[in-house]
Amino acid sequence: MTRPPAPPHAAGFTLVELMVVLVIIGLASGAALLALPDPRGAVRDDAEALAARLATARDLAIVSGRDMAVRFDAGGYDFAERRGAALVPATARALRPRRWGRDLVASSSIAGGGPVVFDSTGLATAADIRLRRDDASVRVSVDATGAVRVAAE
Repeated sequence: MTRPPAPPHAAGFTLVELMVVLVIIGLASGAALLALPDPRGAVRDDAEALAARLATARDLAIVSGRDMAVRFDAGGYDFAERRGAALVPATARALRPRRWGRDLVASSSIAGGGPVVFDSTGLATAADIRLRRDDASVRVSVDATGAVRVAAE
C-alpha cells in the first residue's frame, strides 16, 4: 500500500509572524528616535565653546600685549584686536567669527551692546552673556579679573 502524496505547504508567512515583525520594527524605531541627540546641540555646548574662545582671547591679549575685544550681536560673535587706536578683526584661527547655533538666543549684560575687552594684563570688562534655547538657559560670566565661568540658570 502506498501513501498518498502530502499536500504542498503554502509558501510565505502567517499573519501572526508578520504582526510580530511589525511590532519589533516599531519598538526599534521608537527606541532609536528617543536615543538621538538634539540636532541643534545642547545650549551648554555652545556656552562651553564661547567660554573657551573668551579664555583664548584673554590669553592672547596677555601674550601679545594688545587689547582683545569680543563683540556680540543677534547673529553671533566676533573678535578684534587693538592695532594702534583702532580695533581690527583678529587674525588668530581660533578667533574667527562664529554664528550662534540654530534657535539660540543670546543677550549681553553690557549696556548698549558694547564689547567685552581683555587688556594686556588680562583684566576685562565684566559681563554676563545669557544663551537660551527652548527651556534651557546657560550664563557665561566674565568678571573684572578676566576669569570666565559657565553656569546653568
